[in-house]
Amino acid sequence: MAWTRDQIERHTRDLPEAPGVYLMKGRDGHVLYVGKAVHLKNRVSSYFHRSGDPRPFVRLLSGVLDRIEVVVTLNEKEALILENELIKKHRPPFNILLRDDKNYLYLRLDPREPFPRLDLVRRRRPDGATYFGPYHTASSVRGTHAFVNRTFGLRTCRDTQFRNRSRPCLEHQMGRCLGPCALGVPPEAYRARVEAALMFLRGRHDEVVRDLERRMVCAAEAENFEEAARLRDQLRAVRAAMTRQSVVLPVREDVDAVGLAREGDTVAFAVLRFEAGVLLDRIPYVLEGVVAPDDDLADSFLVQYYARAPVPDRLLLPRGVVDGAGALAEVLGARGSRRVQVAEPARGPLHDALRMAEDNARHLLRERLASSQAVGRALRAVADLLGLPRPPRRIEAFDMSQIQGAEPVGSLVVFTDGRPDRKAYRTYAVRGEAGAGDAGAMREVLSRRFSRALSEGGMPDLVLLDGGPSQLSVVSSVLDDLGLRDLPLAALAKSRVVGRGFGAAEHSPERLYVRGAPVGVRDTGAGVEAAPIVPPGNDPGLHLLMRVRDEAHRFAVSFHRKRRSRRAHASVLDDIPGLGRKRRTLLLRRFGSVLALQAATLEDLLAVPGLPASVARAVFERLHG
Repeated sequence: MAWTRDQIERHTRDLPEAPGVYLMKGRDGHVLYVGKAVHLKNRVSSYFHRSGDPRPFVRLLSGVLDRIEVVVTLNEKEALILENELIKKHRPPFNILLRDDKNYLYLRLDPREPFPRLDLVRRRRPDGATYFGPYHTASSVRGTHAFVNRTFGLRTCRDTQFRNRSRPCLEHQMGRCLGPCALGVPPEAYRARVEAALMFLRGRHDEVVRDLERRMVCAAEAENFEEAARLRDQLRAVRAAMTRQSVVLPVREDVDAVGLAREGDTVAFAVLRFEAGVLLDRIPYVLEGVVAPDDDLADSFLVQYYARAPVPDRLLLPRGVVDGAGALAEVLGARGSRRVQVAEPARGPLHDALRMAEDNARHLLRERLASSQAVGRALRAVADLLGLPRPPRRIEAFDMSQIQGAEPVGSLVVFTDGRPDRKAYRTYAVRGEAGAGDAGAMREVLSRRFSRALSEGGMPDLVLLDGGPSQLSVVSSVLDDLGLRDLPLAALAKSRVVGRGFGAAEHSPERLYVRGAPVGVRDTGAGVEAAPIVPPGNDPGLHLLMRVRDEAHRFAVSFHRKRRSRRAHASVLDDIPGLGRKRRTLLLRRFGSVLALQAATLEDLLAVPGLPASVARAVFERLHG
């Protein structure tokens, strides 16, 4: 739905030229979207111009937006903080809101206690204790918890047990605990173990090794061999843990690398946590039903995520995903009580870490899109887009490929229940029986496919074409001639460049043409054609159809390249009945070359030992026409 001049004037007339936050509200007064801006008037005005903000999110606003309210702030940093608070308060549907972090684990240790215990907790609280995490993999964090307790000898009993024990537990008898509950252990001796455990959890492994070596030597010189042996075992365990670390950055800082991947309304974030340069964990977030614009996703996610996670010294982000890295660095620095560097590395080890985070994000996205729940949602969205009575179980997509009429081929790919069914893929070598060009090739391929389907069965629930209204018209006439007037048919035209100027080129949206869809008509000058359906860019049904169409295109181009390659290496002796590889070799050895073979008479060919007379005559006819 397009904006009218009155709507644009009403929404943008009184906007201030200052930083702040804007709240887009619907007719019922509910907040639809909260955004921040360095210049409120310019930012909000961009939503109402065709060339200013072409994202799918903006097209959704024109039918529901009633008014815009603004809150002016002193700077962009305050706008970012206020935006986060308003998102948490109003929970607008067009913004993202992270779920509760109760599924993640933290390690908690309070060094202010005389005999602290390392705990596994579900929440990070502002209680002054030291937290490590969040950890996504429970087995990993439990293994770390057990390793630290076992290696550094921290107590494992709860506070009530610690206060009421009269004799040490089994852990003390196994040499894993000093027994401070009952043996009057000096706090200084226990403190050394706590400090070593803290250094290890912070990734300062080299310092832990040096400290253990020093204490081991001191114990040996003092002839306290039992303590020296215990420290030796700790040293071995720490070194073994260090060798298991496969990814280490050349910095001694806490670094987070954030990867982002999006397809339609599904967004995946992957946060790789490096403590003192050592990779410790990967925290995944996958959000569905997201309609927020891309450039607001990272800001909103990071502000919400670091409200519950430890703030690193350095944050690595893909280029261009945040609008205003300085303000984000100030907000995170205030939360972490230290300076935070937000970087977009273009090369080197930090760039490699960022690429690894992006690869993880893409993997998370593929996993979610391949899940049964996501596929079912996409198929239901396809049915809604095309007006089908039920989600299509079997989708068949066709595409043609040729270069200046040479080696025309067609491809058929099949998606069953939203997933590629490669055993059902087919290729077609076009014979030219139905005319030249793409239209003739498509008419021939579709006629061959559905003539066979009528005799053998196996009709699809949806036929998809790579193309526009002309391809739709050709295939529609083919199906009508075969009596398949009720078979759902659609064509999906690729996005194309419609304008170039400063910056990125402007692209048209993906356009969907449906046979028999009541979407109106338009006059193109050359006739009347169906007006396209332009689905929102974040529609999961659109993205499923795009994957099907692109797979048909890939398969057709691959087959066409194979045919061209085979033709480039073809021989005049190919495809002669009865002349296989061994007999071709026999002829070339007898005559020396194809030119000498062409100069041979029929009698010469008949005289070749081991070559049947019928094959000799066939070779002669091929060579001499």
